Amino acid sequence: MEGVEVTPMDAEQALVLRLIGTLGPETASAALARLVDATVTLPPPHLVILDLRDVETLSAAGVRALGEFAAGRARAGVRSAVLLDPGALNARILRGALPGDTLPVHAGVDEAIEGEGTEQTSEERLGGQLAALTRVLLNASTVTQALNHVVAATTVIVPHARLVSITLRDAAGRFFTPVEIPETAADLDDVQYRSGSGPCLDAAAPGGPAYALDQDLARSPAWPRFAAAATAHGLGAVLSTALLPTSRPAGLTGALNIYAHREGITSTDRHRALLLATHASLALEHARVAELAELERAHLRRALESRDVIGQAKGILMARQGLSADAAFTLLRHTSQELNVKLTEIAAALVDNRAALGRED
Repeated sequence: MEGVEVTPMDAEQALVLRLIGTLGPETASAALARLVDATVTLPPPHLVILDLRDVETLSAAGVRALGEFAAGRARAGVRSAVLLDPGALNARILRGALPGDTLPVHAGVDEAIEGEGTEQTSEERLGGQLAALTRVLLNASTVTQALNHVVAATTVIVPHARLVSITLRDAAGRFFTPVEIPETAADLDDVQYRSGSGPCLDAAAPGGPAYALDQDLARSPAWPRFAAAATAHGLGAVLSTALLPTSRPAGLTGALNIYAHREGITSTDRHRALLLATHASLALEHARVAELAELERAHLRRALESRDVIGQAKGILMARQGLSADAAFTLLRHTSQELNVKLTEIAAALVDNRAALGRED
């Protein structure tokens, strides 16, 4: 794996940042930037724990990046710790290269929290997180940046969220996702947009419900195509919370979407999602009209480009493999999921290498 992936996770009294990949000389700077972005967007109340158990290689440059991150957090009044087996090679590297109090190593999250003496109620922690989110939204330079902050915050503040997205609906009734999200979340959003049915469409529609919730999609008759796609990804519950409609431009509505495991969404999750949806609504309300219009145009351009290349790929499979349109799309989507490659990239590769499938009859 090239580089390192940083994933924020919620834990009582701390923010856990899970790192996966390689912290080498060529990736250390990018990893530091991702760590800083995660904690600037949503600073933990007292403690950030770096889970390094899935870091394959830790170079000297990687150690320096971690030390620089911890020093920066300390200046902001936030302590840092590392989650590692104390006997692991990476733990020995850290202890040998950094002062012991810079990044203390702990075997578990509870041990790290107890070792740092962190005491804060869940209400106090939530208040601090929402205050931090408000600050970064006020400082966001674009509406896309603000909405990305809301998505990142939701993955941490809503304990059972596995995937998060935002749906917007323009005055013409077109639905789109205005932020960069994981491929699985994008696929689930797109299934709803194409089928014209799903929780995010219900919640985002003018006059729709305040939220759309289903705790067991495998048994749900409401949105069959969406439910099938979600359960295929191992997700059994969904919560879409309506955003407040904007006054400028009139008619722009939306929803904050949370995908979780079966029966995984609690009343606490619903209440927190409402608070976060309100923050997203305020970000949209304060965005410039021209910026929102450009956001919609950019989405339309991407959608047209994606549909064009996917349509070409479907046509190739239909002509050369004798598949129906639905079967061709299903094959493309399954290949995308199995290879963990974006659907549009799979389609583009097929179009570029159409000769490999043989000649048309």
